[in-house]
Amino acid sequence: MKYKAILLFLPLLFQFNFIEAQQNPVQQKAIIVKRMIELNHLTPRPVDDAFSETMFKAILNKADGRRLLFTEAEYKLLLAYQHKQDDELNGKEWAFLNLFSPLYKNAINRADSILNKITAKSFDFTIKETVSRSDRNSFLFAADVPALTARWLRYLKYSTLDDLYDVVAADSTGKTSLKTVITSSEATIRERLKSGEIKNLKRITNHHSGFDQYITDLYLNALTESFDPHTNYFSPEGKQQFEESLSTESLSFGLDFTENENGKVIIDRLTPGGPAWKSGDLNKGDILLTMVWEGKEVVDMTAATLEEAYDEMEKPIDGRLILKIQKADGTTRMVMLRKEKLENEENIVKGFVLQGEKKIGYILLPAFYTEWENESGSSCANDVAKEIVKLKKENIDGLILDVRFNGGGSLGEAMELIGIFIDEGPLTGIKTKDPKITYLKDPNRGTIYAGPMVLMVNGQSASASEILAASLQDFNRAVIVGSNTYGKATMQRPLPLDTAAKKLPTHSEGKDMVKITTGKLYRLNGATAQLNGVTPDVILPDAFDGIEYREKFSPNALVADEIAKNSYYKPLPLLPVNELAAKSQVRIKADNNFSDIQKIIDLLVSRRGKTETIPLKWDEFEVWAKAKEKEQDVFSGNGEPAVQKYSVLNHSLDKILISNSEYAKEINQEWLENISTDIYIQEAFLILCDLIKLR
Repeated sequence: MKYKAILLFLPLLFQFNFIEAQQNPVQQKAIIVKRMIELNHLTPRPVDDAFSETMFKAILNKADGRRLLFTEAEYKLLLAYQHKQDDELNGKEWAFLNLFSPLYKNAINRADSILNKITAKSFDFTIKETVSRSDRNSFLFAADVPALTARWLRYLKYSTLDDLYDVVAADSTGKTSLKTVITSSEATIRERLKSGEIKNLKRITNHHSGFDQYITDLYLNALTESFDPHTNYFSPEGKQQFEESLSTESLSFGLDFTENENGKVIIDRLTPGGPAWKSGDLNKGDILLTMVWEGKEVVDMTAATLEEAYDEMEKPIDGRLILKIQKADGTTRMVMLRKEKLENEENIVKGFVLQGEKKIGYILLPAFYTEWENESGSSCANDVAKEIVKLKKENIDGLILDVRFNGGGSLGEAMELIGIFIDEGPLTGIKTKDPKITYLKDPNRGTIYAGPMVLMVNGQSASASEILAASLQDFNRAVIVGSNTYGKATMQRPLPLDTAAKKLPTHSEGKDMVKITTGKLYRLNGATAQLNGVTPDVILPDAFDGIEYREKFSPNALVADEIAKNSYYKPLPLLPVNELAAKSQVRIKADNNFSDIQKIIDLLVSRRGKTETIPLKWDEFEVWAKAKEKEQDVFSGNGEPAVQKYSVLNHSLDKILISNSEYAKEINQEWLENISTDIYIQEAFLILCDLIKLR
């Protein structure tokens, strides 16, 4: 009986292996990704027909978000697989991508032909017609190819008018009209837009890793993000980019571009010590003519946009990039560069002194960075601590820590950073698949800074920034100032593509990676910032409040729930937040900049869910564009304080470092100007002055 059972099992095993061997490689990878998520995700959703529908919509949105590629008939062909994604992921017949891939390539090639056809002659802006901005989830595809062509034409006419109006807006004298600019510049802009659109299409069909790999990445990300917005798939190249985004060091050419008055892409800055700097052949003002990666096709940059130049330069290709540039004397030169590790200036902590009624230290923390797989590498908490020590030597009366636009990063760094301001105790609660709540504690006894403090946040402060804000608020350690935070209170673990993997190995180069949501984070009071965000103690109007971009608007976001309050943490005495908020509100109501911002918020909220109709007749468009221009000025925060309440200074050590580098001086001057004209920093400064006086 024993041997008979084994013999009976062997044919089944052989049959299973045979089926596995017959699976498409993408299907095999997709099944592994699904299994990994089911094993490790905090709350994996069932892979059923509902999941299949979510994934199908995600694929279409990623492939044709503007609805400018597929026709309705092609969409209906694909729609037959709307509820079959789950079947394919469970090992059944593999057919969807076999249909989707050639259909998508054909749609892209057709769009190329349409673009060449409709841009062959000048656009007519005297016709009374409109274009609409609508929700892409409506899945309204063009009825047929003629309708698709008409949709492309309206879209390009709008884009052309938009660019033409930029020329009008750039004339400070107000003498330039849209009508005259159409006559002089329509042909140039039309050709540039066509070229840009065709280049974008070619980036897909001629993707540096191949069209098939592009489709694979698109498909697997639609799969992972159907579990939740922060569960993602990364190819080996994508993994490298992800890790670089959380580090102060990244591979770079040390080269920045800008555009000159003729719209040409030119070299703007060279980072001292970087590859471009060391070449000795590049200078500020050099015009970019072509770019070519070794072994790839030459890309003409003479009509490229700034975005296109950066897109080409930042491709994750391990090789040399050859630039052809034109010098000021008209001569051309070929320069060959290879990326090297440079400090990522965007992620470096900056500290300044605000000298006014009180002397206030100001620190900007743009990301919770760390060096992955390198315990002795850069640490944002350590860098903040160093800046605080420098500022304390300046005898500051209080501290502003700014985490606006900080989308988070390393959870460990967040704990270390909170510990700088909290003596001891639990900091945040974590729920994983284990039903028991675990509390992360202050890793170090004592504090580095115990004085008056304001933490600045906004709607783009997310994840680790929200943990910081919630913990400091629960401990009554700092006054939280700004607008409601993003609302992401989940934690993710990066894992190599392997169903048996439980942690990221030390050496995982060249491997695909899946970042999986493995836990939820909770405040000490039992609440969570998930979906809800952290509500500041003192609320400032923020134009971003009018846009649907927070976690609660993200597809497949995990729900908010609560746990029991932690009974072991000991908060500090209450801060006078109500009195501070009342004083701030008086200033806000009297400030024209904040009043304008509130009007924009109200306007944007009133437009939610509505289709916007844009006129394409030149005179009607000009009226529409002027109204939009006024909105954008406010949205961009162009308003400056009516009365400057402080001067911005460098601390003593920075003064010495800056004095030795012209490049550092140039960068520093930009920082000083930005801080001095930021109405939010000024209000935070005044709130902190009020707090110091009330203590």
